Amino acid sequence: MKRYLFISLGAMIGALLRFFISFATVSGTSPFFMGTLIVNMSGAFVAGVLLRKFHDREGHMRDFLITGLLGSFTTFSMLTYEQYLLLSYGEYFIFLIYLGVNMVGGFCLALMGWKAGGMGR
Repeated sequence: MKRYLFISLGAMIGALLRFFISFATVSGTSPFFMGTLIVNMSGAFVAGVLLRKFHDREGHMRDFLITGLLGSFTTFSMLTYEQYLLLSYGEYFIFLIYLGVNMVGGFCLALMGWKAGGMGR
């Protein structure tokens, strides 16, 4: 039961952080959805760091940070909705750039986080 409590608390904090970042980055002039991009890229990096730090370890802190906080902080569902919006507006080139930046950028930042998480060992 304690595990579920840690995950739930992390999820609540992650969702609120995601909401505040999205709210702070709302701009009608940007072709990208900056809030989603910021949370996905920073979340990918932090996930890499934490996955390296908690590699082969279980525990409440891992559940809280990775499953709870980062699980609700980053958002694949919002990314897919924003991609749908870009396609429905006929913004095909921006759609491809946005998809590429999120997927390739997220992977690269997760890898960088993994490497950074192993420093000092």
